[in-house]
Amino acid sequence: MSKSSPIILIFSILILQSFIVLDCKSQDSTFLKIEIDKIIRFDTDIDFKEVPGFVIGILEGDSTYFFSYGKKRDEKKSPPPDQFDIFETGSITKLYTARILKILEEENIISLNQKINDFMLPAFANPRLNHLVISDLINHKSGLPLRPHFFGKKEKEFQNPYASYTREDLLSFYRDYIPEKDGFVYAHTNYALLELVIEQATGMDYDDVFKKYITTPLGLQHTFIDFPEQKENLITTGYDRTTSVVKPWSFSSFRASEGVKTSVKDAITFLSYFIKQSENHADSTLPSSQQILIPGLNEHLFIENGWHMLHIKDKKIGIHTGRTSGHSCFVGMVKETKTAVVIFSNSWMGTGDLGLQILRMINQNWK
Repeated sequence: MSKSSPIILIFSILILQSFIVLDCKSQDSTFLKIEIDKIIRFDTDIDFKEVPGFVIGILEGDSTYFFSYGKKRDEKKSPPPDQFDIFETGSITKLYTARILKILEEENIISLNQKINDFMLPAFANPRLNHLVISDLINHKSGLPLRPHFFGKKEKEFQNPYASYTREDLLSFYRDYIPEKDGFVYAHTNYALLELVIEQATGMDYDDVFKKYITTPLGLQHTFIDFPEQKENLITTGYDRTTSVVKPWSFSSFRASEGVKTSVKDAITFLSYFIKQSENHADSTLPSSQQILIPGLNEHLFIENGWHMLHIKDKKIGIHTGRTSGHSCFVGMVKETKTAVVIFSNSWMGTGDLGLQILRMINQNWK
C-alpha cells in the first residue's frame, strides 16, 4: 500500500460521513414536513382563503428547518412566503425589549429595580406611581391598562392605531394616571413606557439601541424597527380579517411594544441566542421548575422576563404571540430541550394554536 493510501482512506471516510449527516438532516426535514402536514390537516381549522400563506421555522439543538405554505400574495401564481420574508411581529417585540433591558442591567447602565419615575422629566413624574420599578413593567405587574385611557381619540386610521399617539400623549397619560388595579394586567402601555426608560438611560434613540444590542451583534439582516429610508415595501403583503390588503403600521410611540419587523430566519437566530444566554446566566442553585415565576392570567400561565410561561409536567414552555392589522405571529421555546418554533402568517387571522402543537410534537408530547 502506498504512503498516500491511509490519507485517501481517511478522507473518503470523512466524505462518506458528511453525506450520512446531510442525508439524516434531509430525512429529519422530510419527517417534520409529514408530521406538520398531518397537524395542519387534522388538528387545525386553518382556512387558506383567510390566511393566504405562512412560514414555519423550527430549532432543534443546532439544527434549523423552514417550511412554507400557501401564497405570499392572494394571487394564483404567487410563490409561498419564505424564511427571508419580513413580517410585522406586533407584541413579540416585547421579547426583544426585555432582552435589551437585561443587557443594560448586565452592563450596569440600569437596575431592573429602579423606579420608573427616575427616568421621567420632573414635569411628567407621577408621585402616585412612585412604587413602580422597571421589572414591574417588563412582567406586566404595573396595573396600567392595555392602552392609555382615551387612546382611541387620537386614532386617525383604524388599521394604523399607533401612528398618531405621540410620546407627549404617553407622557401626559403617565403623569395624570391614577392607579386602578394591582397585580397582573397584560398591557402594551408597559413597554411603550420602557421605550422612554431605555432612551433616557442610554441617551440614544430606541432604534439605535436596538441596532447596537440586537441586530448588529446577532447579524440579523432582515430585522429592524424604523423603516430604512421609508421603504415600506420591504414588508410582506398583509391581509386583514376581510382579506383586504393593509399597509404596515407606523409609530409615533409604542415602538418597543409593537414595532419589530423581522423574518422567520432572523427570529430563529434570536431565539437560539436567547436560549444560549439563558443557559449561561441560569441560577444553577435551583432547578428550573423551582425558579420564581410571576402569576399570569391563570394558574397554568406565568410571566418570566416578558415571556408567557406554561408549566407542563417538568417543562417550562415559553410562548408569545403578536398581531398587527395584516400579520399574525407565534414564537415558542423550551429552553431545557433547546427547541423553538416560529410561525409568521400574512393574515390577521393567523394559524391558531399550530405553533404550540408543533412545539409539543418535537418535544415528544412533552415527555
